[in-house]
Amino acid sequence: MTLAALSDEKLSIIREGGVWVPSPLALDSSKEMMEDWQRLLTLYYIRSGARTVIPGAHTGEFAGGDLELYGRWLGLVAETVERYGGPEVFLMAAVGGAQARAQAEMAARSGYDIVMVAPTAFPEGEDGGVIETFEDIGSVIPAFGFELQRAIPGSREYSLALWESIFGVACGAKGASFDTYRSQVMLEAAARSSRREKLVMATGNDDRIVSDLGGLFPFRVGEREVVMRYHAGLCGHFATDTRAAVGWVSGVTGARDGGRWTLPIGQRELAHLVNMCNGALFDALGNFENSVWGVKCRLTQLGLLPAPHCFHESGRPGQAEAIRSAYGVHPLLGDEQYLAEHLEEMKREVGLTGSAQRG
Repeated sequence: MTLAALSDEKLSIIREGGVWVPSPLALDSSKEMMEDWQRLLTLYYIRSGARTVIPGAHTGEFAGGDLELYGRWLGLVAETVERYGGPEVFLMAAVGGAQARAQAEMAARSGYDIVMVAPTAFPEGEDGGVIETFEDIGSVIPAFGFELQRAIPGSREYSLALWESIFGVACGAKGASFDTYRSQVMLEAAARSSRREKLVMATGNDDRIVSDLGGLFPFRVGEREVVMRYHAGLCGHFATDTRAAVGWVSGVTGARDGGRWTLPIGQRELAHLVNMCNGALFDALGNFENSVWGVKCRLTQLGLLPAPHCFHESGRPGQAEAIRSAYGVHPLLGDEQYLAEHLEEMKREVGLTGSAQRG
């Protein structure tokens, strides 16, 4: 089977890493997509410095399993990126479940560069079915791995051997196990891969995103030491206050790669504050049951959505106040000032005026 491949130029762009945003869906009270607000969100992410805006992920509730909605979402993001994005922005989509192959085909037709394959796409049982799925999707469009935390339905635990097989066909992976040891297994498999120099590694471990992005991870491979690092962060935290996130992520990775620390607070304090935001956003103490609502609540507080409507979530009492409080601790965390200066201009650009602003 012939696998779709990234060009060297596109691979180089993707390996530049940075902030990757899993896009929420802008829904009205009838749970229909509001296209103008969806364009506003996408424009905001691009203007904030995100390297990709990803439809189809958990923060968008997987498009509610609606292929027609998924296709409209793909097209809207692609059109907005084409209009406003620079050459450093690439197109990634998330696929999963029984529709994964159909979603991958839609993404390829819409001009996407790569798809992230959620473990919900894999059949239960033997690992061979995982590789067959990667090969099937990879024959249509370059594929990217994705490990979920146990709290999310459809999660699957990957062994070292399975990761090694995945890295024989995939372009890299996002680790979001929320488990240090499982993340180490993924990185070790990448370190041992003969395709290591072509793999792209991303972290979605919201509970330690700062230490992941700031870390160097050595492994013994044969007689040599191989040092791994995450190229990018891809987590729900980046779907709000994105410009602020681009700033602190750049500071963290710049220091990791040999530059001096330029942020106004230390790395440990930053990690603590980011985790406080994550805990409130994702309803961590409520077993993540209102994680999508939390992201949309914060976007609503910032004026980027009219209301935090979701397909299935409605928030937890006190969650909105906890989110506001966490982001208010330090100006490094939030986008209030940036949006005070630029939000109305961006709304005009996407046609959000007057009655069109109601959700």
